[in-house]
Amino acid sequence: MELLALKALCFADDHVSDPFEMKHVSDWLGISYSYFYHSFTQVIGEPYWQYVKRHRLELSAGLLRHSGYNISEVAERSGYATVAAFTKAFTQYFDKSPRSFRKIPTLPNEQRTLLMVDAIVKAFDKKGDTLSTWFNFERTEMTYLPESMLYYTILSRGKDPVAHMIMKMTREELRLRKILEVLDLQQAKVITSTLDAVPVTSYEQMSMFAGIFLPCKEITQGLMTMALAENLMAKRIPAGHYIKLQVPMDFAMAGIPMYEFIDRYVKEGVFKMSGNHFFISMVAPNVSEIYIPYMKQLL
Repeated sequence: MELLALKALCFADDHVSDPFEMKHVSDWLGISYSYFYHSFTQVIGEPYWQYVKRHRLELSAGLLRHSGYNISEVAERSGYATVAAFTKAFTQYFDKSPRSFRKIPTLPNEQRTLLMVDAIVKAFDKKGDTLSTWFNFERTEMTYLPESMLYYTILSRGKDPVAHMIMKMTREELRLRKILEVLDLQQAKVITSTLDAVPVTSYEQMSMFAGIFLPCKEITQGLMTMALAENLMAKRIPAGHYIKLQVPMDFAMAGIPMYEFIDRYVKEGVFKMSGNHFFISMVAPNVSEIYIPYMKQLL
């Protein structure tokens, strides 16, 4: 049942702005409504519709935090038909209106993230390296990614998701690269990220994934068949502009400073994000490329 629960979780993420009912999801999974309701709660730890609501509101909070969208646009992207309905739900969940939330200097969950950044910076300093040298906006380049597909698997969620992801990543990366080798998909990237909004979602509830990312025009029947056989989820990624930053470290070391980089330059007004889902492309054992979706008209 765990796989079906994770598929339902991914369905919710792929339909954040769309109206749907639990019956649609249970029918899509091919199981009864009652079995789906009880099994999802048992596996994930919260009822499905509670997860859907929380996920949408946390993603909306991420957009309020780092994007240039107004509140009406955030509401629409979060699946709310009116600003009034969004404001009511958001205020009930966060105990602050969307407008007030946008003015908070540091979110509660940011404290842990910033402490982790500090620990990583100190580790680099001991090696005689300076992390700020790599996480500098002057080192970035602007790129455009066409409409793409992400075929992915959830590696971890709950308790210590990043630690569990790191433990599983070597085997998962080998599996994904084997698929690319067999199908000769040279334009594809092996990436990792989270479905959630950093740092709004609490660390213990984050869902970490690894997957294959490639332009829609490169998708083959062989890939779709193999993705189904390998139980990979599918998510369409709209075309867009990205900030690209290459750093000489693996995905685990790059992940936490990446957030601090985003938060710092957004607060300074250097750029605004166009969505929550930045990702890391694993180029080589000690080389990562960070991709951050940004609003070109505001850069």
